[in-house]
Amino acid sequence: MRSPAWLLPARVLMSLPAMCALAAGTAVAQAPGYIVQQSAAPCLRIRPSPTTDAEATSCVPPGTLVQAVGVAAYWRQVRLADGSIGWAAKKFLEPTDSAGAVVETDEENAWLEVHVVDVGQGDAIWIHTFDDNVPGNGRYEGKNIVIDGGPDVADAKNQFLQYLLTRAHEGARIDAMIITHPHADHYPGAEGILKHFDVHEYYGSGYPKDGPQWAAFRAQVDAESSDGVPIVEHIGLDSFGTPDWGSELKVQFLYAYPGTPDGLGSGNTLENNASIVLRIQYGTQSILLMGDAEGKDRDDPPNQPKYAERLLLQSADSSALHSTVLKIAHHGSETSSTLPFIDAVDPKYILVSSGRKPFNHRFLPDATTLARYCAHNPAARIYRTDQDDESEGRTVADDADGDNIIVRTNGHVTTVEAYSSGQHITQTACVP
Repeated sequence: MRSPAWLLPARVLMSLPAMCALAAGTAVAQAPGYIVQQSAAPCLRIRPSPTTDAEATSCVPPGTLVQAVGVAAYWRQVRLADGSIGWAAKKFLEPTDSAGAVVETDEENAWLEVHVVDVGQGDAIWIHTFDDNVPGNGRYEGKNIVIDGGPDVADAKNQFLQYLLTRAHEGARIDAMIITHPHADHYPGAEGILKHFDVHEYYGSGYPKDGPQWAAFRAQVDAESSDGVPIVEHIGLDSFGTPDWGSELKVQFLYAYPGTPDGLGSGNTLENNASIVLRIQYGTQSILLMGDAEGKDRDDPPNQPKYAERLLLQSADSSALHSTVLKIAHHGSETSSTLPFIDAVDPKYILVSSGRKPFNHRFLPDATTLARYCAHNPAARIYRTDQDDESEGRTVADDADGDNIIVRTNGHVTTVEAYSSGQHITQTACVP
């Protein structure tokens, strides 16, 4: 049995101050009320901690009224009629009229979380917005978004799926799935998310990918439904609109495949430059997620942007590139991160999702790419999902070893937790 997620630093659901504030309950005029849904039949398990590893202490039947006193990703802490308190899966709780109770949210503890999960060579990101325990008020709604899914289709090897299942439960809600582009180190693991969770919206870049593996994945997306409602699909930038993930956030899709390959290279380069680029603004803090969008060819000088970076820099919204946190493009390849792009983004924290897969005897990230960020701002910090993999002698067989990165921001400050083989580490310098 896995150790309970809430006991391990590498698996905390949120910062300890935030967790304590939520468990105690924010200042509430009336605790929001919820009814246990019929879909929980024969009963809804109440657990001592927000994880399926915790044995249920009681089980309440559908129709039971409970009061919400705390919240975590995928879970609500509830008070039962006998006064006992425990954790129940959000999915099986329907708000009553009293769910509209006025909640005075402690905004200092209203943390947005971005988890960059170590899946070896690939990308897999989980975003969880803060939940004020009052659904439907349009703010702090506790949304869950996944971006890509890593390279592994099989559940047993799918580290992204396992990471989420330690924090959630079968059939939990994923509000949006974004597949940046159809490369095999980005989307196969998302099949496990579709299989084990209820995904409500899908975003695809619109790149016209051929091949049976991608066709099978798209068929799985098309077949997805939740409570009899088919998944909502957004294919191509023109269909994306502005996601409503809570009024506290400004969410922008800055780029995706423009519908023509002109100026985007060919082969793998073209496919990389079809990537969805997403920016999230929360208060004064912002996060830019680049997929594999590139800025040059490997042998090009770094001062002349082309491909997706050139288009982003030329767009009317290029000022929106400035971000506190950057998930670097293409696993830190030399084909990303031109100097004008770095100047425009000016990140304080640089995140790299990479593993130990060799590319023509090279491993990503390229030191030359990271050096450009450190030269731009020596006070910046770089966090990697291949942390210490080389010194540990890891290969593609064992490089998904818990080098996870967790970004938290309350809209005023941003913190980063980083791990090496599941052990917390501290970055004290900008190291290429």
